[in-house]
Amino acid sequence: MITARHAVLMALLLLLPRLAYADPLDDAVRRVAQQLQCPVCEGESVADSPSGLASDMRDLIRTKLTTGESDQQILDEFVASYGDGILTEPPKRGISLGVWIGPAIGVVFGTLLVSALLRSWRRPPRAPRSPLGSLDPDVADEFQRFRTEFGK
Repeated sequence: MITARHAVLMALLLLLPRLAYADPLDDAVRRVAQQLQCPVCEGESVADSPSGLASDMRDLIRTKLTTGESDQQILDEFVASYGDGILTEPPKRGISLGVWIGPAIGVVFGTLLVSALLRSWRRPPRAPRSPLGSLDPDVADEFQRFRTEFGK
């Protein structure tokens, strides 16, 4: 009777030759492809995308690596063709710098706004000013006589 342990052991033994003969070029292609966004599949790297364009890009990366180009040279060529948006981690400059700094500025501004509101709510209310205190004395006397005459 074959148990689960035996099944796992047999699967590992069958996969062992494939692991022993791993191609270092495949690792290099995957390393470069992980740094590139797939232009077709949103949110996926070229290494993980099943699209035909991503497959062509992986083949191109493989060809360039076999000719001796460095990872950075390959990435620079893709950036020249597609722009900075092709990189999974675009450089933090220009408009993309706002994407990195904007949230921090928003948090600071929001914190200042909330603290100002809390301070204003904690202040005791001001005592109401007398309406007669700021009037000309002649007008204040006239206003007082009006209030006593009409009861308001």
